[in-house]
Amino acid sequence: MSAQSASPEKPPTVTDTPEKKGSRFNVSVLGIAVPVAVIAAIGALETAQTERASREVFFNIQGFAVMYFIFGIAVAVIVGAFVQRLRVWRLGRSHNVFNDLGARLTNALTLGAGTGRVTNDRYAGVMHWCIYSSFAVLTLVTILLAIDDYFDLIFQVGGEHAFLEGGVYLAYSFVGDLFGIIGLVGIGMAVFRRFGPAPAKLTWDRRQSEDAIVVGLLGFVLFTGFLVEGLRIGGHEIPLGNENWSYWSPGGWVIAKIVGGASVSALLTAHQVFWWIHVVGAFSLLTLMALTKFRHIIFAPVNAFLKRPAVPSYLAPMGDFEQLIEEGASLGAGKVQDLSWKQLFDADTCVRCGRCTDACPAYTAGQPLSPMAIIQDLKSYMNHAGPLLIAGKDPAEKVDGELVGDYVKDESLWACRTCMACVQECPVLIEHVPTIVDMRRYLVMEKARIPGTAQETLQNIEQRGHPWRGTQLTRETWMEQLREEGIDVPIFDGSQEYLYWVGCSGALVERNMPITKSVVRLLIEAGVSFGVLGQQETCTGDPARRLGSEFLYATLAETNVASMNEIGVRRVITACPHCFNTFKNEYPDFDGQWEVTHHAEFLQLLLAQGKLQPKEMDGQTITYHDSCYLGRGNGIMDAPREVLENIPGAELVEMPRSREQGMCCGAGGGNMWMEESGTRVNHLRTAEAANTGASIVATACPFCIQMFEDGIPAVQPDEESRSIQAFDIAELLEVSVAPPRPAGEGAIPPGVTG
Repeated sequence: MSAQSASPEKPPTVTDTPEKKGSRFNVSVLGIAVPVAVIAAIGALETAQTERASREVFFNIQGFAVMYFIFGIAVAVIVGAFVQRLRVWRLGRSHNVFNDLGARLTNALTLGAGTGRVTNDRYAGVMHWCIYSSFAVLTLVTILLAIDDYFDLIFQVGGEHAFLEGGVYLAYSFVGDLFGIIGLVGIGMAVFRRFGPAPAKLTWDRRQSEDAIVVGLLGFVLFTGFLVEGLRIGGHEIPLGNENWSYWSPGGWVIAKIVGGASVSALLTAHQVFWWIHVVGAFSLLTLMALTKFRHIIFAPVNAFLKRPAVPSYLAPMGDFEQLIEEGASLGAGKVQDLSWKQLFDADTCVRCGRCTDACPAYTAGQPLSPMAIIQDLKSYMNHAGPLLIAGKDPAEKVDGELVGDYVKDESLWACRTCMACVQECPVLIEHVPTIVDMRRYLVMEKARIPGTAQETLQNIEQRGHPWRGTQLTRETWMEQLREEGIDVPIFDGSQEYLYWVGCSGALVERNMPITKSVVRLLIEAGVSFGVLGQQETCTGDPARRLGSEFLYATLAETNVASMNEIGVRRVITACPHCFNTFKNEYPDFDGQWEVTHHAEFLQLLLAQGKLQPKEMDGQTITYHDSCYLGRGNGIMDAPREVLENIPGAELVEMPRSREQGMCCGAGGGNMWMEESGTRVNHLRTAEAANTGASIVATACPFCIQMFEDGIPAVQPDEESRSIQAFDIAELLEVSVAPPRPAGEGAIPPGVTG
């Protein structure tokens, strides 16, 4: 039932290195070939006799009206298939796609039509550019030919051609042949990619018959196009003494020379036969856009327009729970009707390229999650249940299994880190994470099927206001420790400029308290007006929301927004990317409208203003780990690196997977509080950090710090030979800015002089 597969377990070691993504393809030859081709074309244009250059559209073809009948059949198949899919999509919930039209159009042009993400895999990028540009240009060439032929028929302006004659026709012919050749190069690359030594990601859901039909028919149509052109040139243009015209159709000219030994009558007969074969093939190719994954050539730009303009880490609220319950609506997504029509469209857009699964940290670690499989399993259920729903039948009586639990396995949903790596990599702009979270909501709020440790976490949040079971710390323990140093941390009363939101991890996890104290010392050092909430602070609800308990999240969000608005909060600083994302992107849905800044950006600003003066760090090599909810989720990647670069003597090195392609630490999506099967994700990421040779792995997230603190002893068990430590950027900056403190004040990175 499920399309999932799991990679074999492999424990991480310090020598592990990630497999390179994609293949390197050197296209520098184009820098020579293109100018040479242009110069040759200009020279030929100057010497050719172009005044009479043209061609008859239906040269040598009798009964060409039959072509329109074939075209009508193709259009009928396309429209029929589209209407059938449209009826299935309409089963889904409403979804607004007309907000922020400027951003949507930009996405459609750059990420969709411009195939912006396809080039993340170099080989695939060149291959797709060859095929896509060939398809687009040759479609335009055909449209121009039709306009030229029918212009006089429609407008009665006189003349055999509207514009395709002389030099214009020759240039037109050259462009058509050039992109036909480019298309054949792309087809050759596709054949090698799909049927040669393919990357592993292309083998996870391989359907060779469909691939062979799509790639084979594309190549067949391009080749027969050249063949028909060559037969026309050999049987008509050259015998009439117009061979200089044919130089502008290099592909056809080569064919003409190859078959030049045949008689004119034989060439013209073959031209007729292959013209009809080419026409039938071309219109059959069009029907593939409705019946196979080749439709992504249309669906991808459309899906880019439909993509949410919001940051990828944003989750939309479910709405009024009382109204949902009164209407009998499901809480979460357990059926086709529970998903939005956009989510159903996502499933039809998927091309099974495997990039999402290749980037997934859970799959990499051998855990039971493949984002591609989840989308394909959703599509399978949609194909089975959709027609039954349209016919007024109950899928539960006819379909073998439910969407959640049978088609999509519970364990796959719980293995998701909501890290958005799949969303970032998808070349056709599918948004996997909101769909996964909707299914989690169904499991939690409708079925009460939830891992035990996750259930305990939700109970802790509901009863104690934080997810940490068994902690002896309070939200003011760190404040009491600073008070012993003579530092009184002010309670926010509305008079301060900033509220410093500490967060559950910053206050209640012993390892993260030094980060909180470092941030506070830096704020005091820079003279920032701020206060904290102390015991009045409670969980933002982010873990509850990602675990699927939307009702608990909404309750906490409404409470926090009301209390923060009441005390006059205007600006918020936080050290937790998850709190940052919730405040900045999701609390506005609950009327929480504040200026929100992560401490990485705020510290970078203080450094730029000269309010913090770092001292030298003796020869420390640092690698920075991008938190998913800070980097990929909110685009904050430069600020934390600039903070580290401002520390004199610190040298930065990058991990192979960094910035937008950074690997998750493994804590996201509530997995901080769940047991893992397979290799632990944080162990893989720790091994990657250690392999850089850095002595410090820095981050700007308390969850990431905890995962590295767990991962370092696992990857480097021998404490004496351990080569790497984990610190927050605030800790590193604070010990560089502040004078030396007495011994025993927590771990201080070695090599810092004060």
